[in-house]
Amino acid sequence: MHAAKVLFVIALLSLLSACGETAPSVAPPPDPLEKLIWSSAAERPAWTMEEPDTKDGQMWFVGLSGKFATEQLARDDAKRNATKNVVQYMGTLVKDKFEKARVSYGLESDVVDPTAAAREFEKQMSVNMANKVKVKNWYQEKWQTPTGVGHVAFALSFVPLEAIDETVKETAQGQAKAAERKAKETNDEFAKKQAEKAAEFWKQMEDQGVADKDK
Repeated sequence: MHAAKVLFVIALLSLLSACGETAPSVAPPPDPLEKLIWSSAAERPAWTMEEPDTKDGQMWFVGLSGKFATEQLARDDAKRNATKNVVQYMGTLVKDKFEKARVSYGLESDVVDPTAAAREFEKQMSVNMANKVKVKNWYQEKWQTPTGVGHVAFALSFVPLEAIDETVKETAQGQAKAAERKAKETNDEFAKKQAEKAAEFWKQMEDQGVADKDK
């Protein structure tokens, strides 16, 4: 009899617990799939998938926009994206070049910091590239989305290698001047010699190009 009461209480508690549980939430139905409704060519051109490359003294990049309400907004965004790609890609190359040169000169990273120099290069290049990046070809699409029609643009863009090398030169000049100031301001003989070495290093870097112009 006692066992029966215990089983009854357990069953009652289980029932009450089940009644108090929140019903499982139901995920809302997914948004309708986006659909391509128009494109400026039957198929996406092969260049839309190309990696950055150098040819005839120019660096080539592809810019891709997000989805925008108008064609012009998409084009503007694609060009901004191309410029951003130029800056980031070349910043990586410059950092690698400075790092290899630093090692060959036998300088420590606290004397010549390739990472900091590459950041300065990217800042300067962002300014310099504003009017230097040109678009050769456009490819555009229209997509039907849950919020309306979205315009997408691809921009096959290029920038003269001379403009990139000029930014490298400006960066190296700035780093050399900073090292010279440090050499003049410090009273520590060892630190002075290190700063002088850094200044000489950056002067050597002023005329160093980044990319291969012969391709």
